[in-house]
Amino acid sequence: MRVAIATQELARVDAHFGWARHLMFYEVSAEGYRHLRTASFGSGLLPDGDHGKLAPRLKEVEGCSLVFVVDVGPDGEHGLARQNIAPMRQFAGQPIAAALDALRDSLRANPSRWLRQQEQRVRRTQADD
Repeated sequence: MRVAIATQELARVDAHFGWARHLMFYEVSAEGYRHLRTASFGSGLLPDGDHGKLAPRLKEVEGCSLVFVVDVGPDGEHGLARQNIAPMRQFAGQPIAAALDALRDSLRANPSRWLRQQEQRVRRTQADD
């Protein structure tokens, strides 16, 4: 399963989706996780109301199942929902490794119904490729 992490300093889940300087991408499974790449965005963001800042971030997260964030505004939430991507706020402020470890452990143990559905969706997409 592909996930994104909104981060400012590349160490913690410490960014609002629309204000994230970086999105780090990982492939996560019950066996573990691996870093795929990092997308970085310029620092010249305008105050709230700059809806143009969302488009490049939404494009980057295409194909992800979830994105770890501190928060996400209504427009970002709507854009993620259109792509069937769930924002995960539970690990706000925590180290990236803690969020990834928890997801891996959840996949190993007894994944929720939603998580099982996401895994199945990823497998179907990979089989179609």
